[in-house]
Amino acid sequence: MKNISILVLFFMTISMPLLINAQDTKFGATAGYNSLIASVKFDGISASDNVSGFYIGLFADIQTSEKFHVQPEIQYVNSRQDGESGNSLVVPIMVKYMASEQFSLLFGPQLDFILEESDGVKKMGVGLSAGLSYDITEKVFASVRYSLGLNNRLEDDAVIFTDGGEDPGINASDIKTKFNFLQIGLGFRF
Repeated sequence: MKNISILVLFFMTISMPLLINAQDTKFGATAGYNSLIASVKFDGISASDNVSGFYIGLFADIQTSEKFHVQPEIQYVNSRQDGESGNSLVVPIMVKYMASEQFSLLFGPQLDFILEESDGVKKMGVGLSAGLSYDITEKVFASVRYSLGLNNRLEDDAVIFTDGGEDPGINASDIKTKFNFLQIGLGFRF
């Protein structure tokens, strides 16, 4: 609960000065497909696996100039695989460059927080997102974005593999695991 409070405080700290100085602000909701991709590197070998699900969230579209907007968001993400589900809270802060009246480029940092107990996995993640958005109408838009995880998500003291004997096994500090997100969805401005 403490980490969720930190996320909300971070979100408000970034958003409030922008809202006060904004030329025009619109609020909205967004939802769509989410793919959580775990990328693992160990001893020169790379592998990845993904779980699919959905996301739903709220955002503020804050116009700071004619071509630039800032779009802070808060999203609930649910991922499912083999009857198991995982839930995350995702907070992207996107800078939106209006390349044309309908087409925009998105770029910015993203925080994600795992909501369940997760043995050996760090609950908080930091990423960098990039994407595209297309306004279908004045109120409805489609978007796609990819967030690249920047921090290792395994706890350093977790033992991943052991043979049960005297061999201490492989520690998580030897394995680099990052969580990436791919999202495709629709949004609605109120």
